[in-house]
Amino acid sequence: MYLYVYKIMEDGCHVVFDLDSEGGAEGSQPGEIMEFDPTFVPYLPKLLKGEDIDTIISDDQFGKLLTVYRPLKGSTYVAADITIASIDADEAVFIIKLISVFFGLSIIIMSIVLEFVNRGIVYPVNRMAMASMQFAYNLDQNGSSGLNALESLDIHTFDEIENLYKAISKMGRDSIEFISQLNEQKDRIMRMQEEIILNFAEMVEARDISTGNHVKKTAFYVEAIAKELQKEGKYKDVLTDSYIKILKRSAPLHDIGKIAISDLILNKPGRFTDEEFKIMQSHTTEGKNILTKIEMNASDMDEGYLKESIEMAYYHHEKWDGTGYPRGVKGEDIPIAARIMAVADVFDALVAERVYKKSFPYEKAMEIITGGSGKAFDPLVVEAFTHISQKLYDERTKLEEK
Repeated sequence: MYLYVYKIMEDGCHVVFDLDSEGGAEGSQPGEIMEFDPTFVPYLPKLLKGEDIDTIISDDQFGKLLTVYRPLKGSTYVAADITIASIDADEAVFIIKLISVFFGLSIIIMSIVLEFVNRGIVYPVNRMAMASMQFAYNLDQNGSSGLNALESLDIHTFDEIENLYKAISKMGRDSIEFISQLNEQKDRIMRMQEEIILNFAEMVEARDISTGNHVKKTAFYVEAIAKELQKEGKYKDVLTDSYIKILKRSAPLHDIGKIAISDLILNKPGRFTDEEFKIMQSHTTEGKNILTKIEMNASDMDEGYLKESIEMAYYHHEKWDGTGYPRGVKGEDIPIAARIMAVADVFDALVAERVYKKSFPYEKAMEIITGGSGKAFDPLVVEAFTHISQKLYDERTKLEEK
């Protein structure tokens, strides 16, 4: 930018002041007369009279300039020249700054909008998603805690998000109620099933006039022995609480194969012939066959239960030393369910009166059981049984009264 003061006269521009000549810089010196640029010739009449003129854009000896003249006194003017290149550069810088400010404001506005979106949509939706996952994961165990976590969000956005939250909460409450009803129906069906099975087993057992409440007693003994083994830390990988419940449910079916045995053999007062004993032994195989057919059409819920029933029915006459029937397996190759049932079954047979014998005193029965440890019976099962046998013997009369 060039700043100067000229007095316009007929013979040219008389320099009064030139900023570029200050401080030793090159420029027009005061008193010097400058010739008129061709661009200014049309404006001379006004300049000589000291009148205002419009801004002039010239392209003469000093290059392309934008010149502004403002009268001071008479034909004396203060003037300023700015190169068009400087104007273009300043304009470019201004545009760049303007664009920068625009983008800066845009980013700020977008950040504010995103924060509102996060607070109004993203955060509530994420909280609902996390609570819904917790609810789904805990549905089988403790669905109410997951539902409490979901309802504790208490989302109020007064829009579709709140409506979605209310819908999810209602779905959760409905799911809990539905699952509760299903569990009640499941429990009711299982109780009916157990009652039917027990009655069926008792009907089969009733054909043997000497066994009395054998199925109830053996189920009682099996549960007690299994719990004692669990208490003592024996077979702890197998004897869980749920497995013991399955054993108790399975126990009444251990002699279901007797339905295929003739009453003449089943109730024979004397000793069996070899042929009759062979037929009697077949009740293990018959029991397995009957229960296997039932298992083929059973629901997944009953799969483990029937599996243990089959193993009890098929293996409960096997012996620890391998001299039992029907397969002659030994040791831990005999399923744990059958090993427990073997002790319970023999004990009940010994202390009960049958058509072919009188009942044995408790001491005699325990002598036979302990004598069979490691031979007929699993030693660990016998050991656990000895710790509770007196109590079980004392309580068996209560079972007989029911």
